[in-house]
Amino acid sequence: MTVLVLIEPTAHAEGMSVENPTLTTPDARRWFAMIPMLLGVLIGAVAISSATTALPAMINELRLSPVEAAWVIDSYLLALAVSLVIAARAGDQMGRRRIMVVGLLGFAVFNLLGGFATSGMALIAVRVLLGLSEAMVIASVVATIGVQFRARERVLAYGLWTATFGAGSAFGPLIGGLLADGPGWRWILFGAAPVAGIAALLAAWLVPNSRTAVTPSWDAASIALSVVAIAGLVYGLQHASLQPAASAVAGLVGVLTLVLFVRRQRRLEDPLVDVRLFQNRRFSIAYLQILIAAGTSSATVYLVSLHLQQSRGDTAVEAGMTLLPHAVMIVAGGVLAPLALRRLSSSTVIAAALLAQAAGLAWIGASPGSFFMPLMLVGVGMGMSGTLAATALFDVTTPEQAGQVGAIQEVAFALGAGLGIALFGGIALALAHTGFLTAFVVAAVFAAAAGLLPALWRPHPAPNRRLAAGPSDPPSGACPPASQKEWCARQ
Repeated sequence: MTVLVLIEPTAHAEGMSVENPTLTTPDARRWFAMIPMLLGVLIGAVAISSATTALPAMINELRLSPVEAAWVIDSYLLALAVSLVIAARAGDQMGRRRIMVVGLLGFAVFNLLGGFATSGMALIAVRVLLGLSEAMVIASVVATIGVQFRARERVLAYGLWTATFGAGSAFGPLIGGLLADGPGWRWILFGAAPVAGIAALLAAWLVPNSRTAVTPSWDAASIALSVVAIAGLVYGLQHASLQPAASAVAGLVGVLTLVLFVRRQRRLEDPLVDVRLFQNRRFSIAYLQILIAAGTSSATVYLVSLHLQQSRGDTAVEAGMTLLPHAVMIVAGGVLAPLALRRLSSSTVIAAALLAQAAGLAWIGASPGSFFMPLMLVGVGMGMSGTLAATALFDVTTPEQAGQVGAIQEVAFALGAGLGIALFGGIALALAHTGFLTAFVVAAVFAAAAGLLPALWRPHPAPNRRLAAGPSDPPSGACPPASQKEWCARQ
């Protein structure tokens, strides 16, 4: 059965998506399409979080070296991060539904193969392929939500996305621990395969296809620079505490390559990522808020887990149970965010959420034996701010930019998580006895500053510039040079 999507005759003139430009797919069908998309998000989150508790069983059975054990975890995240931009570009050209289905089918096949892995290298190779597959899914899901929904519907859709990812992150460690202690860790992979296969079938049936009106170009140099930059930054952040020298080199290479990447994008007529988006104040604020919210939240999980296991002697499963309120409240925050918009503005809700997150962080630092309530504050702050900040990225851009904006958003979450663990974990390690308290106090300051950022970063009035602009000039940093000027000028 083919999904019918109506197209208005002005779609191409306005530079909107080719196959679902005005979102005239019936409301029920659009919301049913969320089912396979959320399944794709769920299995990806479980794949990340379940491996942590199942890792000891993998080490024992496959006799993994410490380096191999680290790469079993890191390879998935690294492959996911470096391929997001490329997957988004592919969806822009070939259709996001098609890329999503290919990613889900790949996730099913590679999980099945991974269940039969007999060596550490084989398992790492499978994890790399799973990361690449999930990048195709995530990039397509985020862009499809950005194109398919508007206003408060988009907030609700992203709230469901956040809630689903939070649920997968919350229950993944429990699933991994239970399966590792029961039938075996291989069933984490075997169990994900049929779920991914079902999601692929449902996506092919229910998800309306979309792509950009103008076929995007593929600049090999931009792709290579983006891969090296993201890989260097992510690797440097992941291994900062264990391999400081190698991490510093990787991070430096990542930063230098990122500078070259940005300079090249500014010169291209059709850039892989339109870096001028960051000239838009609202876009940059939302991006920074995602970085800080994700960083402080991830650092909380990392530092509290270490504290529970090293200082209190808790097992991994017991630590996971203690951290459960954090993950549950991320889910709740994703659901509550659209409800809060009925009475408050998005910027007000984000500010309140980040200040609640800051309060929870400070509470943990001041009372390291009390976790239930402060973890709830950190979780709900992350859930609400992450949902609304991600939505804000799409609110200030055009439908044509949905693919690259989705990739930018997901890279922000990944880099934020890595940066938070590296920065606040490094503070805790460096200061020994006062490190735990200092790390959480500094994290609280960052979260509070992110909440107050819109008030601290006020736009500079430019009345003369506005009057001088022509009727078809787009807002600064909001549009690519070619196809979007008319659309942006009308907004």
